[in-house]
Amino acid sequence: MMTFSEEQAASKEALAKQIGQLKQRGVHSVITQVPDMNGLLRCRLRPLDGLEKGCSTNSSLYLIPHGDGQPAGEQIYESPHVWYHTGFGNLHSLADGNTLCQLGWRPEVSEVLLNCYERGGERFSLDVRRPLAMLEEKLAELKFTMKVGMEFEFGIFHFDRALVEAGEHHKLKPFGHSLQYDSVNRDPDYMDLMEAFRVRMDSLGIGVSSMESEIGWGMYEVALSPTSPLQAADNAVRARHHLKELCREHDLIATFMARYQPMGQDSACGTHVHISLYDEMGHNVFYDREAVLSERGRFFVAGLLAQMQASHLAFRPTINSYRRLSRFTGCPEEVCWGEEHRVSAVRVISSPDPQAIRLEHRCPGADTHPHIIVPLIAAAGLEGLRKREEPPAMLIGDPGKDETLEKLPRSLEASLELFRESDFVKEALGTSLADQYARSRENELKAFKAWIEKDITSFEFLRYFEGV
Repeated sequence: MMTFSEEQAASKEALAKQIGQLKQRGVHSVITQVPDMNGLLRCRLRPLDGLEKGCSTNSSLYLIPHGDGQPAGEQIYESPHVWYHTGFGNLHSLADGNTLCQLGWRPEVSEVLLNCYERGGERFSLDVRRPLAMLEEKLAELKFTMKVGMEFEFGIFHFDRALVEAGEHHKLKPFGHSLQYDSVNRDPDYMDLMEAFRVRMDSLGIGVSSMESEIGWGMYEVALSPTSPLQAADNAVRARHHLKELCREHDLIATFMARYQPMGQDSACGTHVHISLYDEMGHNVFYDREAVLSERGRFFVAGLLAQMQASHLAFRPTINSYRRLSRFTGCPEEVCWGEEHRVSAVRVISSPDPQAIRLEHRCPGADTHPHIIVPLIAAAGLEGLRKREEPPAMLIGDPGKDETLEKLPRSLEASLELFRESDFVKEALGTSLADQYARSRENELKAFKAWIEKDITSFEFLRYFEGV
């Protein structure tokens, strides 16, 4: 991987040409974007002039917790990678020209994702785009092409400033008057909103395969078109970012919280990751005319299953994630795979074209970090190809009735322990990033426990106010 100066020299001419073309189209500003440790884009508005020379990024953004510390109040958490000993200093940053684009709905503005580097020149070890860049280099060495498609579920509500500021998000009115699945009639503004979103994504070069209403009050789903692993993750964080932006413009508010509905009601929000793999001749590695899945496809599945528990922290990364665990709503609880089985952790999909067969990883929630889950999933599958081991038998029926299946962790604490112990995770993400991501999850546990200790909960009032 190139250093800052090497990358700057290699990209400067092409980037300057791109900038010149944008200026001819009336663009004068650029929003620089850096994905943080939680999967949010941290953005700055800058002049377009001089972008090719590089810019700086505050290293502290890799320490920002969910909700920027609400309600616990911690602004950052301690880390051996960025702290007083580093001075919380700036990083060198370079625009990735492959992500530079004009906003179709705000044509005087462009946006671009940044790659971050140490001041000494090496790629910053906590840059979450780094593992996917390295993965794509490895795929090229193996003469494979991988396509990743991501579909995510989310909630949309009518915005009420007073309720949001009071922390009473559960009282917000859902967008859409019913629970009807696959409907375009749940709200009269639905078609206009989704079409506006599609047009915006198209202007950014992000393909949208489908949009639908899901089973749940205010719950919807968007599927993005498959592309390379890095671009798929980039597209996912951008799509979520701009969907939130669009909703606010329409006096709505979107959430990617895994479960915002009461337990036992409706579905919960997931992110399903679709993977296909092609050899140097362009043939689908998973296809076999005589079997559900090719031999190499089965090896790939075996790898996914073998590392599912170790990677589980990334698939369910928040306190709220574990409120989603329910096989009844299509959220897997066991390590298993099956043909067209929506309760399995890995689903084999071969319809409508068997030669376009793909695997769907169904564990991640909507609250996951695309740049963290994609390299873990891809690396697990490739490890399976290397080891050439067969997976267990495919799932048939209800996995809850099969006592031989391994269970996925049911708490953030249990997932964190497995993640910390895994050499595979350190290899897939890099030791520093794996450690920092684990620390970010430890901070979630710490913040939640601190809040519980100082706050009198509604359970206590309802149970004890008149009951003692």
